[in-house]
Amino acid sequence: MTFQTPTFGPHRNPRATMATPTPILTCLAVTTCLSLLFIALPSLDRTVTSLFFVAGLGFPARSVHMLQQLRAVGQYVPMAFAIAMVLGTIMKIAYPSRPSLFPPRFMVFFASLYLLGPGLIINCILKPFWDRPRPIDTIDFGGRFTFVDAWSMGETIFSNRSFASGEAAAVVCLLPLALFVHPAWRRSVTTLLVTFAIAVSANRIVFGAHFLSDVLIASALMATLTAILWHAFFGRNAPTDEDVDQALSAIGFGIAARVKAVGRRLWNLAGMIRGVRA
Repeated sequence: MTFQTPTFGPHRNPRATMATPTPILTCLAVTTCLSLLFIALPSLDRTVTSLFFVAGLGFPARSVHMLQQLRAVGQYVPMAFAIAMVLGTIMKIAYPSRPSLFPPRFMVFFASLYLLGPGLIINCILKPFWDRPRPIDTIDFGGRFTFVDAWSMGETIFSNRSFASGEAAAVVCLLPLALFVHPAWRRSVTTLLVTFAIAVSANRIVFGAHFLSDVLIASALMATLTAILWHAFFGRNAPTDEDVDQALSAIGFGIAARVKAVGRRLWNLAGMIRGVRA
């Protein structure tokens, strides 16, 4: 795959892209509006979910093989990409004198996006603390738990939580890939990635695994995080690939020096212990 420095028009400076906080503020505004919408109209979630529920059968889409395969692809493609970015960053730190496996900013941008987004925000903050049951587990759709509004903490503690959608967040984090391809391909790649993200996210709804708000709010949160990280890595006064590469190398050399120092101290301590025993 050929990685293209993001450009936005023949005369635009890519370093100036997203240099202002406007995209960040826009994403925050969208997230806030979506949240307020679902808080004000909690019935919207149940209305949308009811379209895919059949009394006595549950959610028939769950047994459709093609949709099961779509879910698997929606899980493993983002996961494989995220692992590649994180491992690439770790490898650069572990072997600081070698060049990065991927363009440094590209690699650290996506590693940060996945670790902070689906990793921290969704799976370490929202899911553990917002006890929202999945649609299929609510009384309205054959389950045993009471429906909980978006952003409500809930009163029942259980492990399989709905808010927010980790799989939707993971596929949405793939969307910035379109900014790294050649401009001639950007529209096609954007269409492909957006279609994939919508299909995977909608699939979670028709399965009764997530409410509409779980998917939309997760997507909006990831868009906000993407805008913040883009501003940090590719905005005005952002570091260059060389800067990021050197920073990773410095971290790697620093860790190696500390490990060697600890190793020497342990070796000396072991020698002292052997001397005392002798």
